[in-house]
Amino acid sequence: MDTVYKGHEIHTAAWELLVPIGWEPYLDVSWWEDGRKVTKSFTLKQIFSTPKEAGRAGLSFAQKWIDDGKPDRSSQT
Repeated sequence: MDTVYKGHEIHTAAWELLVPIGWEPYLDVSWWEDGRKVTKSFTLKQIFSTPKEAGRAGLSFAQKWIDDGKPDRSSQT
């Protein structure tokens, strides 16, 4: 799933997990800062029943992260 939110490009997808069975969201958020493109990647440590649910969770996470001012979450994902 690709979308633009408040000037940020968001790409969400899901990894299929075999153990435990389910789907884990991962996402990239990109934006322009000081003339260069910045990209942050996240994998959410949550499991969903379908890839669609995982993608929606990734999108929701990205939008909240942007709204919160893009805090450093490198140790929390």
